[in-house]
Amino acid sequence: MAPLDLTRLERIDWNFPRATTLRGSVQSIHWFPGNFIGQIPSALIQVLSNPGDLVLDPFAGSATTAIEALKLKRKVIASDRLSAFRLIANAKLALLTNGLNNDFLTRLRNKLVFEQQCRTSTIGCRGEGGNPDLSNWYSDDTLSQLKFLWKEVENAPPKEGLVLRAIFSDILFQCASTPGSKTRTGKKRRHHWGWVADNVHPRTLVNHNVIELFRERVEALPRQSSFEQFNLHHALVVQQDARSLAITNNAVDLIVTSPPYIGMIDYTHANRLLYLWMNWPLVDERKDEIGARYRRSRRNLLAEYTKDMETCRDEMYRVLRKQGLCAIVLGESQKYPGTATQIFELFSELMPLVWGPLPRTPTRRRVSDRLAAEPIEHIAVFQKL
Repeated sequence: MAPLDLTRLERIDWNFPRATTLRGSVQSIHWFPGNFIGQIPSALIQVLSNPGDLVLDPFAGSATTAIEALKLKRKVIASDRLSAFRLIANAKLALLTNGLNNDFLTRLRNKLVFEQQCRTSTIGCRGEGGNPDLSNWYSDDTLSQLKFLWKEVENAPPKEGLVLRAIFSDILFQCASTPGSKTRTGKKRRHHWGWVADNVHPRTLVNHNVIELFRERVEALPRQSSFEQFNLHHALVVQQDARSLAITNNAVDLIVTSPPYIGMIDYTHANRLLYLWMNWPLVDERKDEIGARYRRSRRNLLAEYTKDMETCRDEMYRVLRKQGLCAIVLGESQKYPGTATQIFELFSELMPLVWGPLPRTPTRRRVSDRLAAEPIEHIAVFQKL
């Protein structure tokens, strides 16, 4: 096993000013609120671990860390409590380890040739698409196209079906937009997860060409013949709470994660449209969300957040092997300044700080900040002794 040289971290421009997610890449198949760019976990994994090591992300979100770990020949556990996470993570792993079958794609293309016929009123086998609240987000024509596509998703082979579910979910968000709509001040309204999280319905329902959107997204995805395949057995997707990890003691070589920022994001609410479509229990999943934005006015939010993060810290410490490293990316809240520093101090009580905290300025806003202040994140690395 090669020795680790943490001084390599100093040679990295953590702002990654030219970073982007390429269209058609595995990381691009589904949006997610507050996800970090793949360059961050990729750099941390390369410096802080060796090939074959086991990497854990207990706040996996859209499985960004997991994908980068597999690319770097590490084993990985992607863990998060959201049902939306499980759908996205399984889709990304299926695509990374298998690509899309060319014969299946040919059959799918043929079914979508005559767009005007690609409509149905039939809901999914488990009632998907039958929630009446969907009519507040989509026009009748858009909804009938979505139902048609869902039947194709249901009938797809297992691995292709996983990928198509994520593409479909991403289009649910895209088709809830109202092109050309204005804000109260007359500016163009940007389609943002915050509107969905706050349950702000479109003022005007417009028709979208869902079939064309779906076809474009599928055509951009990697194919089996042009894709380096990775070992799916080196990845484990687990839907669980970071405060109670079903992982044995001292099992993990490296933790790379970005915990929720206090009062900044509603992960469950932001995926409201997927929960509506799938008939998932949104209220049940949101109640245990750490530092949720919808609780931002509560007087005891900071105390609750700190307690939750302390519990997460204890679990991360438990599953990390001795001498193992733990890399945390955490942002500052405008309403609760100094919280990131407080959480880092909390971690250092169990695991000494060995690098950072280093501030970075994201190239794109990861959170909904109505004050429009400059977003700042910090990266810190701890070690279990």
